[in-house]
Amino acid sequence: MEQQRKAAHSGWYHETQSSQQGHLPLDPHAALIQDRFLLGLENQLDPTLRPLINDRHGLLRASRACYDVLFPESLNVSRTETLSLYDRLSSALTVAQVSGVQCLCSHYAARLAPLSSPDASRESNIRQTHITQFARLLATQPTLITAPMLSQLYDVGLSTRDIVTFTQLIGFVCYQARVLAVLNGLRGRAAAVLPGFPSPEGCEQKGFSLAMLHWTSRLPEVVPETASRHQQDVLDLIAPNARSSSFYTLLVHDADALSEFSAVFNNIMQAGERPKAAWRELSAVTTSQLNGCLYCAGIHGRLYLEAGGNETLIGDLFKESHRDDAVDFVSQKRADAKEAALLEAVITLTRTPERFDARRLHGLSDAGYSAAQSLDILLTAALFSWSNRLIQTLGDTLNR
Repeated sequence: MEQQRKAAHSGWYHETQSSQQGHLPLDPHAALIQDRFLLGLENQLDPTLRPLINDRHGLLRASRACYDVLFPESLNVSRTETLSLYDRLSSALTVAQVSGVQCLCSHYAARLAPLSSPDASRESNIRQTHITQFARLLATQPTLITAPMLSQLYDVGLSTRDIVTFTQLIGFVCYQARVLAVLNGLRGRAAAVLPGFPSPEGCEQKGFSLAMLHWTSRLPEVVPETASRHQQDVLDLIAPNARSSSFYTLLVHDADALSEFSAVFNNIMQAGERPKAAWRELSAVTTSQLNGCLYCAGIHGRLYLEAGGNETLIGDLFKESHRDDAVDFVSQKRADAKEAALLEAVITLTRTPERFDARRLHGLSDAGYSAAQSLDILLTAALFSWSNRLIQTLGDTLNR
């Protein structure tokens, strides 16, 4: 059966039953683009804006390397690595579609189209259904992912390494979608032309605070002493205490993805002369609150205050459910003009990346942020759309 695209649930979704080789997607050239992270959008910027992107060569290198790790040209499955290239690209397309970013949908659809779909057995259909539903839910409402849902992934044949890789790739595409939305904003347009995407509901997470919290893995971790040499090397490289961190010893199941995730994180959060700039930490804590991530919100809330931030504003953020739109939310906060502009831009990019446009960029500029600061604020929001999903899905946040 030929691959089809149909309107359903106010969006455009793909069918994954194609068995034909060489079926051309709507944009057959989208799979052939050289830069599969930025998809060539940086070349469409005004020449005066291109250095703003190109100067972040370390970030771009790590982001492109992570794409190559998660979505290689070819992939052999094994007993411990059962996620096929079809599984990965199909899930990426699902995430791209719910993000509403047109060029990203075209790219993953173009890469997926030539691949043979899984067989039509009952077991295969159940597996694909679980994978697709999990990807869609994590991309839209990460607070709803529970430990039993991870058990269901085990039940359909995924290994611990598969689940770690699967969560990484969903988080990565969420991050990529928001970076592309920012580039489209720099081009003076919104990211989507796909019709009818509803706004996701605001998270209902409660319990945000500045208290020290503890994160514990829901899945078996790698024991550093018995890890492979490559896994040990990655742990030793990314952080001094990585061997004693449950987060890192879990993610090191996929050592290559962890290595590049860490490089992306460091390139964004340590950019410039002030790694703890208040505006960067406010972007991180706002994104984490929007995504319902108690652990990240607490950490970066504390860092924001250490950098001289507004304690009253943090208190307001932690009490807000974010069911209102961005403008209504900001109007109710005790924020100055710079904080309000940052909140509006971050809320829009996090919740509805397809609607992010040049107005939010102009708002940051008018509030007094430099072009480099504005980009770093937005890159931080994109990063935490990835990081939050790893924290929320793969472990539980507990009081100490």
